[in-house]
Amino acid sequence: MADPVLILGGTADARALAAAILDRWPDRRVITSLAGRTASPLKPSGEVVSGGFGGAEGLADFLRVEGIGALIDATHPFAEVISNAAVDAAASAAIPRLHMTRPPWVFAQNDAVQHVCSINAAKSALKAGAQRIFLAIGRKEVNEFSELGNIAAGRFFLLRFIDLPQNPPDFADFEVLPGRPGGYDAERSILQQFAIDTVVAKNGGSDLSRAKIDAALDLGLRVILIDPPSPPPPPHADSVAAAVDWLAGL
Repeated sequence: MADPVLILGGTADARALAAAILDRWPDRRVITSLAGRTASPLKPSGEVVSGGFGGAEGLADFLRVEGIGALIDATHPFAEVISNAAVDAAASAAIPRLHMTRPPWVFAQNDAVQHVCSINAAKSALKAGAQRIFLAIGRKEVNEFSELGNIAAGRFFLLRFIDLPQNPPDFADFEVLPGRPGGYDAERSILQQFAIDTVVAKNGGSDLSRAKIDAALDLGLRVILIDPPSPPPPPHADSVAAAVDWLAGL
């Protein structure tokens, strides 16, 4: 029987990959690791472990103890910490590692789209003219924008979280949308309902998250995209099929 596979997941790509591996090798042990940041995550096929490993050393220990034969990093393009840990852990455990890449969104010469390289650059870009902002970057870095959302600034922030935070965001004027991104019509309706003039998002390249960008551009809104960091060293796969082929070639 083939060695077990560990997928670092939490994305639609990771769920599709787990299903594809089990479709190809029904008796293979497939384990997906979830960070444990959401209360009700979408569960993949196969086994699930949740809560992280405690860094590269903890991940390497898990790989050895469970007899993992291959590690596939299918995390979000912005998950630098776990991706770097995966590189070190796979090397320490002497097993092959694959990183799944997701091409970022590309918009042909659109003046409404401003690409920035960091959260700080996005904050600087917002200071010019934005008053009603859809801050669609998840929960982790939201409060880094709080200095732009004080009473004196007069800005409104629309936030969206899969799980509502225990403590309210540190903004003077805001609304919170619970749940995951919707389709084009739903996203367009939200932008119109809240009279949004600027959308800030991470350029994660996911088809599931692009609807808000397309809707914003069709409405003539400004879009600030935070581009992802460089991926870890190869090998890379840009699709589920390519990842399965890599696994089959080991």
